[in-house]
Amino acid sequence: MRRRGLLGLSLLAVVLTVGVGLWLWQAVELSSVSRVSAQVDQLKPIASAVRVALIGLVAILWPKLVRVVERYGWVDEGQREELLTHRWRVVGWLLGLELVLGQNLLGRFLAVTTGPVA
Repeated sequence: MRRRGLLGLSLLAVVLTVGVGLWLWQAVELSSVSRVSAQVDQLKPIASAVRVALIGLVAILWPKLVRVVERYGWVDEGQREELLTHRWRVVGWLLGLELVLGQNLLGRFLAVTTGPVA
């Protein structure tokens, strides 16, 4: 059962990546690269807000999702309790990834401490 879920999520990630890639490719073909870059820069705050909102949804809906998984018999009582204890750890990791990758926290930190990197 776990393989099917992992395969489904992997397939979703590939489809979304290809879709965004095709959209950007089409945008570059129809207009200049600087114009596309400006459009992407305009969408960055919206994308950040969506990612943070999704992380918040994970935090809020985690107990309900665990109950649904238990109801379908994919986890037993002990695994359910373990999943419930991992809620904030998962949210913390997601927020950490958002700060490091999405908000470029490491790049900003290096720029402040060492100056611009050429």
